[in-house]
Amino acid sequence: MSEITTLTVKISVELKELIKNAAAEAEHSLSAEVAARLEESFTPGAHKGKKAAKATEHDIDNQHLAEESEPALTAKEIKKLRTLINARKASSKKK
Repeated sequence: MSEITTLTVKISVELKELIKNAAAEAEHSLSAEVAARLEESFTPGAHKGKKAAKATEHDIDNQHLAEESEPALTAKEIKKLRTLINARKASSKKK
């Protein structure tokens, strides 16, 4: 087994969404999807559309750092948080 390292790259939001969708469709992590596609690009005679990846998700995401996205807060939830924060600030100033 080869050593695993991290790589930080800057890509467009649109490209990241395409990769995330492809990973979700194949039921593996974002890291595994990117690694498989990069490996395929360096494989001589690789066929387009081939889904077989050499590295498994466990090999790529061995620290289990797969991205999980949470839905955005609603305006009502943000307002409630602000109210709670302001109330806490006010009570700490009184002490």
